[in-house]
Order: sequence, then C-alpha cells, then structure tokens
Amino acid sequence: MRLKTKDFTEVFQEKLSLWLQRKIYQLGLIYRPISETEKEQYLLAVIREILETDLPRAGPQRLKRWEKGWKENLVDLRTKKPVEAVIPHYFGKHPMIRFKQDFIKPLSKNFEYHSLALITYWLLEKYFKSAAIIYEFGCGTGHNLLRAREVNQGAEIWGLDWARSSQKIIRKLGFKVAGFDLFKPNKQFKLRPNSNVLTVAAVEQLGKRFKPIVQYWLKNKIKLCVNIEPINELLDKDNLLDYLSIEYAKKRNYVAGYLIYLKQLEKQGKIIIHRAQRTYIGSLFIDGYSVIVWSPK
Repeated sequence: MRLKTKDFTEVFQEKLSLWLQRKIYQLGLIYRPISETEKEQYLLAVIREILETDLPRAGPQRLKRWEKGWKENLVDLRTKKPVEAVIPHYFGKHPMIRFKQDFIKPLSKNFEYHSLALITYWLLEKYFKSAAIIYEFGCGTGHNLLRAREVNQGAEIWGLDWARSSQKIIRKLGFKVAGFDLFKPNKQFKLRPNSNVLTVAAVEQLGKRFKPIVQYWLKNKIKLCVNIEPINELLDKDNLLDYLSIEYAKKRNYVAGYLIYLKQLEKQGKIIIHRAQRTYIGSLFIDGYSVIVWSPK
C-alpha cells in the first residue's frame, strides 16, 4: 500500500497544492497494514519501554548528547550528498510508525523522515513561501533549512542551535548561523524585523521551561511562529495509542502545557493562534508532529 494525496488531505484537513501532491508521489511512502498479533506485540513493547526502562529525560543536561549526535552528521557530510548527510540518525530505528491512531509497517526507506518532510513542506509552502526572513530555532542538522530554501529561494534563512557541531553543519550548508540556547535565550541576539520562526521537535526538549523562549519571540516582535511538536493537549486520552504517547512524553520530560500557555496569551490579547491541530503522524513511541501556528497580536 502507499500513502497518497487523499491520506494527507484527510490528516492536514485541507486541499493540497499540486506542488505538494507531486512531493507526496515522488517520496513514494510504501507500507503495509499489520496484524492484530503484531499490533499487540508492539503495544506491549511501548508499555514496557514506559514502565520498565530508565529513559533519558530531555533538559539542559542533554547538550553533550546532542553535540555527539550532530557530530555524526557532520562527519557524514564528508562522504554523502548534503540531502542524505543531514538525516538525523534517530530516524528509522524502529520498525513501526503511527498513522491515524494505528501502527503501520514502513516498507520504503526513510518513511518517517519523509512523512515529517511532507508536514514541513506543507507548512513552509503555506506560511513561508513569500517570507523575507526565516529563523529555525533548534535546527539540528539543518534538514528543514534545505526545505525552506527549496520552497523560498529569496528568503534570508538562519539556523540557530546550541550545539557547536550543528552550527558547523549549518555553515557548510551555506545558511546564516548563530549559537542559541532555548533554555536561556540570549536577549542580546536580536531578530530582524518581521521575522518568521520555525521549530521542529525543538520546543519538545524544553519540558515545562518554554516561557522564556515565547517571551523572547514576543519581545522581538516576530511576524509568525510555526511549531511542529508533540502536543499532548491535542491527543485523545481515551485512545490507547494516544494515551501511551502522552505517557511516553511525560517519561521523557517532553514539552507539557505549551498550547495551554499560548491559549492564555491569546485570552490576554497578546497573540492569535491561527492553527492548532494534530497530523496523526508519529513514531513507534510518540505522536510527535502536531502543528501550532501563532502570531503576536
């Protein structure tokens, strides 16, 4: 079986451009459904991971791990094409992914990575196609920056990350770069006027410590912020896979309360939330690619 335009139209909840439809076809996301026995085995594996495993928790103490991970991609740039070298090594580790509150078995290479790419392409085309300036916070290997450049040839594009190995990658890719710690935003680093902000699994790492970066964005008077993150508030606690995703996120200390905080700011008249929805796409352990789009009021 193959994921087609109609599948993404359903989860994105809108008609897709011809350009994005071609991307869906070109990426060729081939999969097969799984049996009830397989599903039970993998549900059990997820439950055991949550209950029995001492999982690493997100936080400032993980910087060395991110340095090491992005250094592996930096080494890859010596022998691989950039589009291949920048694929984070944590993709493809597990034999199942989530789609529409179920598991499916990927058969094509880099299935989850390409699924996330389609979410990113969709949002970049919709919101940043004509943007003058784009900053990705927590940009990692820069794979989203390459997509931003593909969608918008004329934008000034920045990659910001706290890991020096990431910064070296971004320089090699030819983008503007700066060191930036999301836990401790550098108030001296000023964003250009009318800047657009992108995060992909970056706010995720902040746990409950996201208020400083939101306030930083507000003080810098950004134009628009697009977040692709695990947002527990958008999941269904009465669905087993969703419930396990929520519990896994708690165990890993992933972002919690971000959408609630944004809604408080909206109620105070400080921001406008343009979109808050899940995409029903995720990994074995987590439904991690929900979308929030907001702007200062």
